[in-house]
Amino acid sequence: MKKIIIINLLASFLLFAMAGSQTFAQQPHPKPKPTHNNDWNFDNNGHLPGTWNAVIKDGVVNIEFFGEHWSDGRNFTIAELGVLPADKIGDFSLNRESGKLSFKGVFQDQWGHGTYQFDENPGFKAYLAQKGYTGLDKELMLNVFFTDINKSYFDYLKSNGYVSISNSQFKDLAEQDINRKALDDYFNLFKTEGYGHQSIDKIVELREHGVGARFINSFHQAGYKDIPLDRALELRDHGVSVEYITSIQKMGYEKVSLERAQELRDHGVTTEFISDMQNIGYKDISLEKAQELRDHGVNPEFIKSIAALGFKDITLDQAQELRDHGVNAAFIKKAQGKGMNLHTLDDYIRLRDTGFND
Repeated sequence: MKKIIIINLLASFLLFAMAGSQTFAQQPHPKPKPTHNNDWNFDNNGHLPGTWNAVIKDGVVNIEFFGEHWSDGRNFTIAELGVLPADKIGDFSLNRESGKLSFKGVFQDQWGHGTYQFDENPGFKAYLAQKGYTGLDKELMLNVFFTDINKSYFDYLKSNGYVSISNSQFKDLAEQDINRKALDDYFNLFKTEGYGHQSIDKIVELREHGVGARFINSFHQAGYKDIPLDRALELRDHGVSVEYITSIQKMGYEKVSLERAQELRDHGVTTEFISDMQNIGYKDISLEKAQELRDHGVNPEFIKSIAALGFKDITLDQAQELRDHGVNAAFIKKAQGKGMNLHTLDDYIRLRDTGFND
């Protein structure tokens, strides 16, 4: 009965939202927003501008905000938001120097749902204008709010050697959610790892690509030292992580260099691929051979389909040659259907090379 009541409350609330409750509907983003919370997943279907979904996890409330043509997730502590309405629709809010975010909604267990409205602080907006920042529309001001950019934020930047922040840099800092904690993490990273004083543009680039202190430190802890920042960016862009390298090494391979790991990743060599090849009998497959097979389109399914026709003990080189010559199970079946019951796979390769099946 309790679930039915809650469902009815949520349905009534949606009707209320659709009927025109006063919510803030933002304009479309000029460029894609960064993904700040990869551990949280929401369905963006059917949500109205000015609505939100939320989930509470480990004392943190992740709220996914929906605009006209966008959605963006941000984390808040329960202490920041105060008492959250449970089992019935209620109000709560968050005040910061840049404005106020007002929520109406309901939580059931760890899940929340409702509408929101953002009211910017005219005084703080005027302060930003006095500093020379332009284009202070509601979208940017909401990002300023989310990032919690305030007067002390600029003092903190100045104390760390960033006296002048351009208009575009200010916008990037807000849009990329480079808050005080993120800055602190980067500054500590630059200091402890000897990267020296990096520009705001470099910090923004690192943030955009998902390269933070945790990412770089994970490589250091795994024994990979002296990684330049641009190299870290390259590794991130190619999908190379310590977890990926470790998963390869746990399969019995010697320590993999960063260059080798990047090459394997680029060629689509995964632990699943290697494991599948081992499971069909190729226990001693080398990383070089695994990469070569991937390049030539040879996978376990291809080999098994050939073996199912009675050809056993196919070598990896042979499987690769079959693939290169366009000989697959369908080709062999077609030839056999026309009475060409050849004895060896090499015979089928020669048949294919004569133009049969063209």
